[in-house]
Amino acid sequence: MIAKPTQHVFAQLSGQDDNLGDSALRLAYLHALRGTGRHVHVYLGEATSDFAAGFAPASDLTVHRSRGTWVEAEAATARPVHAFNAGEINPRAGHFPVARRAAECARVLDAGGAVIFAGIGIKNVDRVQGVAFDPVMREASVMSWRDRGSRDGAGFGDVAPDWAYSEGTPVDDWAAATERPLIAVTMRFDRAWPGEDWLAAVQAFAAATGTRIVTVAQVARDAPRAVRLAQALGGEYLMPPSMRHDVLDVYVRDVYRRSLAVISDRAHGLIIGATEGAFPLGSGSDPHKISRLLAAVGLGDLVGGYEQFDGFAQSVETHLPTLAPAISSARAEIAALTTRIRAAMDAVA
Repeated sequence: MIAKPTQHVFAQLSGQDDNLGDSALRLAYLHALRGTGRHVHVYLGEATSDFAAGFAPASDLTVHRSRGTWVEAEAATARPVHAFNAGEINPRAGHFPVARRAAECARVLDAGGAVIFAGIGIKNVDRVQGVAFDPVMREASVMSWRDRGSRDGAGFGDVAPDWAYSEGTPVDDWAAATERPLIAVTMRFDRAWPGEDWLAAVQAFAAATGTRIVTVAQVARDAPRAVRLAQALGGEYLMPPSMRHDVLDVYVRDVYRRSLAVISDRAHGLIIGATEGAFPLGSGSDPHKISRLLAAVGLGDLVGGYEQFDGFAQSVETHLPTLAPAISSARAEIAALTTRIRAAMDAVA
């Protein structure tokens, strides 16, 4: 029997270096790209060791330190697979992707390979009127956005939830609500301070549910705010043993597994919390992005501005039963997207 040649997949998986959510969603994307007979070439940009720590060395992975060697390896490959980076994009008026990136994708298609756009979302869907999306995106083997607002703004493609929903503890293994003694709070460092009314509402929510307030930071720059919030709320800041993403991921998931709810204006604070059974309460000064990402899986009802939190807190109990079905459905949609991606890769192998 003639052995099938190895298929080479090229994925740029760079993100915000100190942001656990950015590595978490890309690790889930990477999982979809791996498989028997495939070798994935990863470029992480200028990632430090903290971000890169999440990408464990493996025999089917090559991590390229420079984009040049990554591009050269792709150009030397017959029928390569090009996996465009997942996560948030912020296209400005003009062409997207930029000409160089669009040309890379076009060369792959011209060579008989596959191009994958999966799990991308537009930062501000109200500013896409002047954006010219390159035809290569419509011609891609898979074109899937992570929320309906992004798909509708672009005007083409399919939709599946953010990759990070596929990670976390199986729903059947979640602790019951009565066995979750914590309320976890994790907030952005670069937004307006929520104010006294919000602080009082969070404290009242903890008192009503018999839980204890803790704060965490899954983005390094959020740590000073987490400390300040713990002081203001009479709670406890839980400091991880390391900000390496592999260590941090284990740490924050353990906190969320013991939490009845997670309160955050960080999309992936809410998403990671939800995948561990903590109900996501989205609360922020500008909640539009987190609203879209949670609405994509049917969890957008309790997302809004700071001033809405008290009302949301009072209705959490009635919403708790919706969490497990929402996460199960999201994981099923992502599994279906993974099947489509692997079929597209198989078609050019």
